[in-house]
Amino acid sequence: MEIVRPGQVAVFAKDLDSGAPCDTDGRPFADAAQATCVIFDSLSAAQAFAEATLAKAPGMRLDIFDAAGRANPPLVTLLHPSRARDADTHPRVLRKRQIIAWALIAAGIPLIVFAYLEHERREIILPAFLGINMLLAAGRLLWFNLGIRETERARRERLRRHDGRSGTASS
Repeated sequence: MEIVRPGQVAVFAKDLDSGAPCDTDGRPFADAAQATCVIFDSLSAAQAFAEATLAKAPGMRLDIFDAAGRANPPLVTLLHPSRARDADTHPRVLRKRQIIAWALIAAGIPLIVFAYLEHERREIILPAFLGINMLLAAGRLLWFNLGIRETERARRERLRRHDGRSGTASS
């Protein structure tokens, strides 16, 4: 990223299924150390390139980074529209994860209450174990959602600062 000047952006391509770096035609590199990027003077030019590239090779993920490089999350991540609904940051995926978490909480609490009320019996071990693990899993899912939302908020702020600095307008 030392060759990217302030105001410029770099586009990196990854195979969506394997996560391996690939070229802009979707072909994986033989050696990950050979991974390259495409540098643009403006974010809008990079986005136009990425959209055209994804139209030809829908199995890729294109990340657009600013001059800071991979020290921060990408300014923009683009996927083919047919694959965008499966991204971790898609609102449908966030909502699904939240519903699963609350269902785990709703199922875990009665198990823990049952184990507490029946604490003199030996059969409470399994309900207590399951209830506690359900609450822990729910907490992990909610924490993951919170992390994604915070990362997205920070990304939007960086994108806003980048747009203000370069004088371009994009979403």
